[in-house]
Amino acid sequence: MKKSLQLIGLLLLLTIISACQSDTEQEVNNQNDESGETTQENESDIAGDVSEEPDNETAANENADSAYEYEEQEVIEGQIEEGTYDVIVETDNPGSRVMFYEINGEKYYKTVFVKEDNRLKIIDIQNDEEQGLIYNDII
Repeated sequence: MKKSLQLIGLLLLLTIISACQSDTEQEVNNQNDESGETTQENESDIAGDVSEEPDNETAANENADSAYEYEEQEVIEGQIEEGTYDVIVETDNPGSRVMFYEINGEKYYKTVFVKEDNRLKIIDIQNDEEQGLIYNDII
């Protein structure tokens, strides 16, 4: 009887150890997959930066026409109150871009630009949530 209990205990212990081992292997594999994706994204960003370099004359003309880094900034600055805002880009992915306009670390406006639709939303986050939307249109 005592040997049966010892055998059952040993089998239970081996089962627990093997389950923990497989979880650890899955975590390592997931971390390797995530780091591989990040490396691929960085490589594509670098390749994109190199291929997008215009010649000097074209760059000078573009700088004269627009001092804005993003296409929606001209509309945004026409809609918000004047001030010396720091622009913080929170997310910029293929589908959308979210930016905050802040002064001395205090956020005043949040903008959401949906790239596929060219839709821009500007939210005054200092006001009430329901009345904070000050712009919602396609640009």
